[in-house]
Amino acid sequence: MAEGQMVYHFAFGQSPFPVMQCLADGLRENVHQNAYLSVAGLPELRSAICDFHHNYDDLDFTADQVLVAPGSKELIFLMIYLFNGDIYCLSPTWTTYHPQTKLANNSAYIISTRAEDQWRLMPEDLDRTLTETGERTNKMLILTNPDNPTGIVYSADHLQKLSAVLKKHKAVVLSDEIYARLNFNGDHASIAKYYPEGTILCSGLSKWASAGGWRLGYAMFPESLRYLQAAVCSAASHTYSCASAPIQYAAAKALIMREECDEYINHTRRIMGAVADYCYR
Repeated sequence: MAEGQMVYHFAFGQSPFPVMQCLADGLRENVHQNAYLSVAGLPELRSAICDFHHNYDDLDFTADQVLVAPGSKELIFLMIYLFNGDIYCLSPTWTTYHPQTKLANNSAYIISTRAEDQWRLMPEDLDRTLTETGERTNKMLILTNPDNPTGIVYSADHLQKLSAVLKKHKAVVLSDEIYARLNFNGDHASIAKYYPEGTILCSGLSKWASAGGWRLGYAMFPESLRYLQAAVCSAASHTYSCASAPIQYAAAKALIMREECDEYINHTRRIMGAVADYCYR
């Protein structure tokens, strides 16, 4: 751009769609909610998040395994900052993770993916990198599925193979699934299904619900990582205190409205799939 060259924008990082109506209605109904909430998040919202992921991903979490925040980015940074071990990032992938690692005064191991593999992380590459970087420290891989900017998705079979490697090395995976509901085929697979004991699942309302500016994200922790969840919750109390109360109440109402969510997701996914097909042609 600085050289005067034309740069074409192909991204939908900012959703072009209006906010889901039941979310907007919920916000209007709860604009009077002005009290601080629990750092972990509104209990009924955390329960609704669990039901939402049980419905769409067949995952079983309880409300006390969920942390709500003003966007998932804040939670990802706190996890990177507090994790006592090495961080592993992919290249190419979403650009935030590596700078966040630097902000946390840490350094990341970069695993490069290849065009011939459709930019997917291959199990043998993950195994080799985790082996070469030593077995003495804790390890956390940050995996984006579906990925931004590559747009790739991981099949259940591929995730099972990655899970086997992660289990072998006792590595944690922070799975950023903020785009999960936008999978054009509606067949998103979560690595939490195949590696539940070592997966932290992050998501939020920014992409599928077209509510990026509302800043509502969350993380779901396995029982084995309760210590990290407690540390992140403690750090949250000294940084953001809690996510916006009216927005939490609105989200708690909307997430249990399954028919409305299904209809909205199907319509927006269909439109974005059509745009993708047109650009590909």
